[in-house]
Amino acid sequence: MSAMAVRIFAVQTLLCLVSYTLAQQSFLQPIVILIGRTAAGKTGNADPTCLVRNPPVVRRTDYTYFPGIGGYKYHDQLLPWGKALIACEEEGGHLAVINSVAERDAVVKAIKAKGSLPECVLLGFHDLYQDSYFVTIHGQSLAKAGFSEWASGEPNNRGGVENCGTLHLASEKFNDHPCNFPRPFVCEQPIH
Repeated sequence: MSAMAVRIFAVQTLLCLVSYTLAQQSFLQPIVILIGRTAAGKTGNADPTCLVRNPPVVRRTDYTYFPGIGGYKYHDQLLPWGKALIACEEEGGHLAVINSVAERDAVVKAIKAKGSLPECVLLGFHDLYQDSYFVTIHGQSLAKAGFSEWASGEPNNRGGVENCGTLHLASEKFNDHPCNFPRPFVCEQPIH
């Protein structure tokens, strides 16, 4: 690497660090900065660039936030699992993934704040890749995600078609559910 290339790389690194520091002060949210290389020109010479991961989350007024846990929005609109997944993504979040008892309690509290309780709500887990092996929408097993409490007798794959996840509100535990059967759902906006 030539001396000029080293100087350019150093300046770009400094700019990335300054951007990171300003973002932390402005939003009080951490941002991960990665220095990477991108190809440019016919020769494919690589120039270092600054890549930002986990940009600050813009808090929405229609979500309920719990410090250190996340933000949640209960949708009483009935949608099948796949459409609920898309609806959450369009809001800048994802179907809720429960990682702890505290997070389960936060989700239940957000639902109860809206009034009457449904039987269950769709969440961000499924066994679509392998029957009886439930994973989150992020690809983690439920055990690795941190919460895997099932309602009594669940998962049971009733009728051979229960591949998507719900939270059964009477027991506050998981249940498997037909993906195409519309249910209310909960979206999550993580706190980075």
